[in-house]
Amino acid sequence: MYLTERFANLVVTLATDRLPQAAVDKAKTCIQDCVGVTVAGSAEQIREPLLQYIDATGGNAVATVIGAGRRTSVTNAALANGAFGHVLDYDDTNQIFIGHGSVSVVPAILALAEMQGASGADVLTAYLLGTEVQWKLGEALVACGDHYAKGWHSTCTVGAFGATAAAARLLRLDVAQAANAFGVAASEVGGFQEQFGTHCKPLHAGRSNEIGVRAALLARGGFTSARSALEGKVGLLQLIAEKFDLSKIDRFGEPWGILETTFGRGINLKAHPVCASALGAVEGMQALVARHGFGPNEVERIECGVRPQSLNILMYHEPQTGLQAKFSAEYWVAITLLRGRLGLEEVTDQAVAAPQVQALMKKVKVYADPAITVSDARVDIKVVLKDGRILTEAYYPAKGAADNPLSRAELDEKFYECAQWGGVSARKAARAIELVSSLERLDDCRELMRCLVR
Repeated sequence: MYLTERFANLVVTLATDRLPQAAVDKAKTCIQDCVGVTVAGSAEQIREPLLQYIDATGGNAVATVIGAGRRTSVTNAALANGAFGHVLDYDDTNQIFIGHGSVSVVPAILALAEMQGASGADVLTAYLLGTEVQWKLGEALVACGDHYAKGWHSTCTVGAFGATAAAARLLRLDVAQAANAFGVAASEVGGFQEQFGTHCKPLHAGRSNEIGVRAALLARGGFTSARSALEGKVGLLQLIAEKFDLSKIDRFGEPWGILETTFGRGINLKAHPVCASALGAVEGMQALVARHGFGPNEVERIECGVRPQSLNILMYHEPQTGLQAKFSAEYWVAITLLRGRLGLEEVTDQAVAAPQVQALMKKVKVYADPAITVSDARVDIKVVLKDGRILTEAYYPAKGAADNPLSRAELDEKFYECAQWGGVSARKAARAIELVSSLERLDDCRELMRCLVR
């Protein structure tokens, strides 16, 4: 049986009433976090070009553009909301496929749920299907392969198949239609790491959702594709990876990937709006300052050791914009030392351009430490002070990681912060939290969408 058919069988046969409560609860946490950062992202510079694109392309106005409040086609809403959800890099990550799990499926789910009038239970089922497909394909291609190492951006290339699974379920496709949908998606995926630090990186997340929705809609109408589109002789997998292990794509939900509890395998939320690679540098610097009480003027130099793979992503050593700063550990260390935090205010163009920040970054050296692995996610920091003291900190997974999770209060606080940044009232934000917390009992998800606009 081809992978398109195996994925299709999962989509069609999964029984909602057999989903473990722990998986449902984690799904609600991730959905709340994702819609929150999407609201915040809707206020960023990417907003205007995307809205102009939506105005130019038009379409049947059936789905909401989060934050903006306008309605557009289901594919445009999936695209825009996916880009908004990823532009701040405040969304969750998964090291199995080194990608952003929720943002590559949730916008597609919400757009289709709004168009269909789907229930919260439908949304949760679609989410768990989408992330499980990501997990299995990601483990085969990335954790046991070289797809990401070759430079692909898995948030789109792997994420799109999660979005396709979710969309196929919400549209209630049969097995043949769903298999065709996965084949259609295979002809559209793309996105590569050279675009990090530009608007194209969040566009990749938007494309993941758009691809999934379009593939499922085309398949519903009778569109066909090759069953062997993934693993065929000249299929997608042969073209985007030299090494992979298809034996990992098996035993869906046994156990559910979303229930993994380590940084290296679980879903990792974020307490800071920057790339997840070496994110522990923020808390590591905070811990050093709290323990020793030094300031930026006392620093001679700072050294920061990260896992070697991270340096391919942390490509901006002298960032000039907020988008570039999201991929600069030098910046994270410098701004945290200067301000004591790394939040939304710290990743604006104005914050990055400050002369004091630019000067302090020059004292920070980030280097590859081959002893650091994905599984421990350690960040080694050494601060050399002008008085000769040497201070060190080995910080493990950042706050929000699967093995260092945000508390319920911290999760809600982040949501309110994002809502305020995106111009959504505290009253609407509180109602959105309430609706997501009881999502399995929500008859129609349109009320939730009304809470996510200004």
